[in-house]
Amino acid sequence: MDKLVKQLVAYKKSDDKSGVFLKNRLVEIIFVKLSVLLALAIYGWYQDYKEQQHVKEYFVGIYHEVNPAIAVGKSKKAQTDSLIIMTKKCLNILNSKNKDSIIYLKENLGPLVTVRTQSFDFPMVKEFLGKNYTHKAKSKETIKLLRKLQQQLSHINQTHQYNTNQHQLVVQPFINRSINYSEVAFPNRKKLLVQGGPETKYENIFDNLELWNLLSYKLEGYQKQVIAQKKFTLLLQDLDKTLKKQLEIEETEVST
Repeated sequence: MDKLVKQLVAYKKSDDKSGVFLKNRLVEIIFVKLSVLLALAIYGWYQDYKEQQHVKEYFVGIYHEVNPAIAVGKSKKAQTDSLIIMTKKCLNILNSKNKDSIIYLKENLGPLVTVRTQSFDFPMVKEFLGKNYTHKAKSKETIKLLRKLQQQLSHINQTHQYNTNQHQLVVQPFINRSINYSEVAFPNRKKLLVQGGPETKYENIFDNLELWNLLSYKLEGYQKQVIAQKKFTLLLQDLDKTLKKQLEIEETEVST
């Protein structure tokens, strides 16, 4: 600017009254300004392009976490449904006080002595939200679903941790005192065990209030668990559809 002022002062002192010099200087200034603005616009566009590519890479990674988790979520819900059925059978047998049903009680105590893992882990989702890339993503619907996923994920994992702690602190001590684990474990677990040892006195546990309450706690936990699993699977399906649409993933690409 100082240089321009000096040139204008020098021009006024000169004998050139045609205005050619002044016009040339103005054109030069405008050209320089436009060049700078254009360069800034190109740089800004390039930076935005790089950021969007980075966000897309995250979304591709998240998609490959979410898509297979749908089948896992459905499988876990089906597994929990079977645990609910078995637990209800145990409670009904105890309630009937029919000691001829001891054999069926043994066959259905598996849900009491075992904790099925229900935790999930989505590292790409955690990293994406943790690094606060949300403001760079253009799809607000995707961000909304990812935040909802994070909330439900936290709830499911906390519930699983609570159930695990309850099993270790309350259920296992009762099993150690009153039940021969090798008799009632699930078939896939029995293969790992030596059958035998002291037999469970099932006649004595029909009126055992502690067993009744433990089975009731388990049933309550399984019922809540299946509700959470259903909501979680539906959320995964919504997120899967949104990511497919956003990333324009074809069915052929999905299968590979």
